[in-house]
Amino acid sequence: MFSPKCKAHLDLVSMTRWQHFKHAFKIVIELKKAEVALLIHMFAPRCCETYASDKIKELASKLKKHDKLHLNMIAEKADD
Repeated sequence: MFSPKCKAHLDLVSMTRWQHFKHAFKIVIELKKAEVALLIHMFAPRCCETYASDKIKELASKLKKHDKLHLNMIAEKADD
């Protein structure tokens, strides 16, 4: 079902298919919340003034940490 590239990616990030799915889905949920906040803000500028931008910054920070973890894991695998 998964291509060799997909399997290689899962191996690289040391996640099962289900772990990867849950990780990505959590990000989707957070982005959807930001989307709704933007729609509300669009019609009522006094509402949700910074929610979306704060959430996007928070997610970006988490993804940077996540990427650093994976780069370290890749380096460790290369050393083996």
